Amino acid sequence: MSAPTTPRPPYRLVQTWVTLWAAGSGLIGLGAVLFGRGEPGGATGALLMAVCVVGALLCLGRLVVDVRPGELSWHFGYVGWPAWRQPLAEVVGTQEVRTRLIHGSGIRGSLQHRFYTVIPGGRALCLHLRDGRTVTIGAPDPSLLAAAIEAHRERGSATTGRGTG
Repeated sequence: MSAPTTPRPPYRLVQTWVTLWAAGSGLIGLGAVLFGRGEPGGATGALLMAVCVVGALLCLGRLVVDVRPGELSWHFGYVGWPAWRQPLAEVVGTQEVRTRLIHGSGIRGSLQHRFYTVIPGGRALCLHLRDGRTVTIGAPDPSLLAAAIEAHRERGSATTGRGTG
């Protein structure tokens, strides 16, 4: 008698956007220097700049990728917005890639190819979708993300297309 299969746990990848945090910290310091010279309204200007930078960091300060049965989702920041979802049944293949430094980081691309990463010039996984679009998501180890997608695609839908490559 074979042992029952245990459900595969969800996969989660959290990557901090280090360059954005460094730039944000620098901007807060610059705001304190520029606006904090004792001029009327200076403290208000420094505070406003700090609030804007903290808001940007809360919305964009990290990239979180989750794989669950039948679905891949990813979002930036700590508030869960902006966020995207992709049914795994629509993924017809994956390809490990290395992004180019010129692509930068963040949210890039066109309607046919979207690009989400926090590490410029880093490794990523390119998803080929059934409708011809591609989505590239930054990941320090794209093979782990590809394996999680394949494992959860098998459990999420019996009619899912195969093929990773």
